[in-house]
Amino acid sequence: MNTLISRTCIALACAAAFCQTAQADVAPPRVEAPLPTAVGSRFSYVDGAFLLKCNRWEVKEVANSSGLTVSKCGENTMYVTADAMNPVKAVNEDGKTVASFTPFYPDLNFPLFVGKKWTGKYKGQKGIQKWTSEVNCESAAFESVTTKAGKVDAFRIECKDNWDAGIIFINGTKQSTRWYAPSVGLIVKSINEDSEWNIEVAGADWK
Repeated sequence: MNTLISRTCIALACAAAFCQTAQADVAPPRVEAPLPTAVGSRFSYVDGAFLLKCNRWEVKEVANSSGLTVSKCGENTMYVTADAMNPVKAVNEDGKTVASFTPFYPDLNFPLFVGKKWTGKYKGQKGIQKWTSEVNCESAAFESVTTKAGKVDAFRIECKDNWDAGIIFINGTKQSTRWYAPSVGLIVKSINEDSEWNIEVAGADWK
């Protein structure tokens, strides 16, 4: 009987150790910085990005003198911060600034891990609309997300954008969810209360 109990305890201990090992293997990662990008890197979106209805983008500059990474789709241009890939400005093919965030929109904050919270303030402009905002974000989970390009593991980031147009009673809060995939180095999907800001990656390194 004692031998049987001992064997049972050993088996249970081994099973527990196996479970702990399996859990460790799938533990959410800690990402210190975004995946480095290079001039010539290509990526595409289902229906454009950053209010620019142009799908196929190519990186033209990385960390220029202003600390920005610049991508183009035809004559459309998108500027993001080089250190965290946060949106700064979108310029259409006519050279008109479609939207801008000063200093940037705080989509991401590194190092990134589940449970990370951050706050960022910015001044925004879209056409004649101007506003100030404070954004509160949390990296809520690390999970598989489905995009047009396929499934990928990503951080799910929940944000609340508390905006104020500077006019009495014209303010509010908009919620959004985005998924940042460390293996891709991009926000691969974003769902917003204001759907014109939605994005979804369709692929990368297209020919």
